[in-house]
Amino acid sequence: MANMILEIFKLKPQKDLERYVPLEEIIKIVNFLDEKGFLWSKNFEEIKSKAYEKWLSLPLRPMAHANQAYPLSASEAKFFIEDILKLCNPDSSKPPKILIAPHIDIRAGAKAFAESYSRFKIPSGSRVIILGVGHHLDLPWSVLTKDVATPFGVVKNDRGGLLYLSNSKKIELFPNHIAHKLEHSIEFQVLFLHHLLKDEFVILPFLIGPLIVFFEEKTKELLEKFIEALSELIDDRTYIVLGIDFCHLGLRYGDPFEVSEAHIKKILETDKRLLELTFNGNSEEFLNETKKLAPLKICGLSCLYLLNLLLNKVNIKGEYQIFYQEAIPFGQGSVVSVVSAGYHF
Repeated sequence: MANMILEIFKLKPQKDLERYVPLEEIIKIVNFLDEKGFLWSKNFEEIKSKAYEKWLSLPLRPMAHANQAYPLSASEAKFFIEDILKLCNPDSSKPPKILIAPHIDIRAGAKAFAESYSRFKIPSGSRVIILGVGHHLDLPWSVLTKDVATPFGVVKNDRGGLLYLSNSKKIELFPNHIAHKLEHSIEFQVLFLHHLLKDEFVILPFLIGPLIVFFEEKTKELLEKFIEALSELIDDRTYIVLGIDFCHLGLRYGDPFEVSEAHIKKILETDKRLLELTFNGNSEEFLNETKKLAPLKICGLSCLYLLNLLLNKVNIKGEYQIFYQEAIPFGQGSVVSVVSAGYHF
């Protein structure tokens, strides 16, 4: 260990160490970091393996954000969600087949959540495919095969759809990545869905990884098969929910400026343009637009790209509607933009 540290820091054993930090102190720090799993080492792999073993053994996906983002108690969660839904008074038109909803902190994005879910009273017996942002996912996608706990009980996984994708279509689903354990982008959607639909629906939840992964050579064929298989699940009882946020701008997100009204105007226009391309553009047009958007740090790009590919695959023409847009203050001089939208066909 001592020789390795000397090599890493390019230090000479006596002269440099006497001038800087005692070797014993460096070894102590490195050992501490290794013990806690901050270094990529044999110990880290053992910690990772044990964490995966524990996660995979769970019979269902437990709540990760109850008592923080929303109440744990069923009665309190009911009042919490109902108070949010009162922020919107939608018309009584049919629910959209595809719903865009945020995944930002529920209290901060309450109005956008209300605008989305107050319109999503879908029929009993529905299947909901959920595409959520995998903030810590290093794969193109990962399906969750577990049932999901909420304050209201347990939401069942769509076993039929899952078996069709895995057994009949032989699709690589990268199941149950540990990123699912703490990810909120799906958890928040399931919370609202369970309140609205009780136990009369099933879910097929996917975390979606970063857009750049889709352009790796090994992913291209997998992606084509994945989209084809998903398209075959689209029927009268199937709905799609995207749990996504849009632009992240300002000091909190590494920008050297505070967000101005001009920035906000540009952000909201960008979000509109992106949805227009998602629902009505081809994949080439969508990708050309995304090349300009890196500075805006849009975390839902990969979910929108998959949706664009899926819509072009099924070749169903419908109409989309933006119900609500907002640039939510989130940290000093910073905003996150959210959109509530739906697509009818």
